[in-house]
Amino acid sequence: MRKFILFEIPLKTNCLLKVFPAIIFIFLSINVSGQKTVRKADNNNGSHWMTGLSYMSDNVYQGRKDSAAVPYITPSIGYYHKSGFFVNGSLSYLPVSGESRIDLVTIEAGYSHYTEHFNMELSAAKDFYSDESFSVSSEISGRLSAYFSYDFNFIEPYVDLGANIGSSNDIGIGLGLQHSISFLEDHFVISPALLMNSGTQNFYANYYNKRKFGPNRNNKNPNIISVTLNDASRFQVMDYELTAPFEYTLQKKLKLNFTPTYAIPVNPSDITVEANGNSKKTVPENLSNVFYFSVGFTYSF
Repeated sequence: MRKFILFEIPLKTNCLLKVFPAIIFIFLSINVSGQKTVRKADNNNGSHWMTGLSYMSDNVYQGRKDSAAVPYITPSIGYYHKSGFFVNGSLSYLPVSGESRIDLVTIEAGYSHYTEHFNMELSAAKDFYSDESFSVSSEISGRLSAYFSYDFNFIEPYVDLGANIGSSNDIGIGLGLQHSISFLEDHFVISPALLMNSGTQNFYANYYNKRKFGPNRNNKNPNIISVTLNDASRFQVMDYELTAPFEYTLQKKLKLNFTPTYAIPVNPSDITVEANGNSKKTVPENLSNVFYFSVGFTYSF
């Protein structure tokens, strides 16, 4: 039984892809000066601590998700030095009936730098997933990331380079366009964005074989011996995402945020299932568009 329900919107991928140019045109037509977007959502030049709490409706990764919703309640704390170096940690609690547990612990360190127009962040993270986790990213044990963006005022393109470390490694790249619009003397900011994620999916193949049909899964079919995701090492487009983060700042220290995301997964894989009796069956992966969101706050001190 699942405690939280994920909402899915039955929009056709082809229709959304056709309106992407129109959405970009709207971004370019907005007569509001662009405001730089910092990934850590922090403009404090001094050294400080930051704590926060967030809720995510489902753990969707590059448009992929488990058949059961994986919502997370995540408290976090981090230290940000005025030089740009930072370290933070978080733990994610899974509030699902019959499955409640701390599902993920993450430690991250890195360096961020931003000017009036240019933003960058380099980071490394270590993920500790529960052995019982069925998150699609649960076979990822570490991550390296390099993020760069340049704000032209009317539009801000960005690139997010990444490498996932696990029993089999992956590489990926995210290309996006965003534009921030501020209201109420910059206290309220909306940053609509379009994003395309590409990469390999060895992490997803390992998830299928070790988690989705693994020995710790309650619904494991005892007749299934192994599951293989064909061409997992092929570099390809994984999904397109439409998102519009909302952020409201109070007293320069407290920030409330809400981020809705609509993900459009593409390029489904062929999955080969081997069962007892040496029987094999190859079927196409069933992917569907998905809406999910996160909501929370951060406080600097």
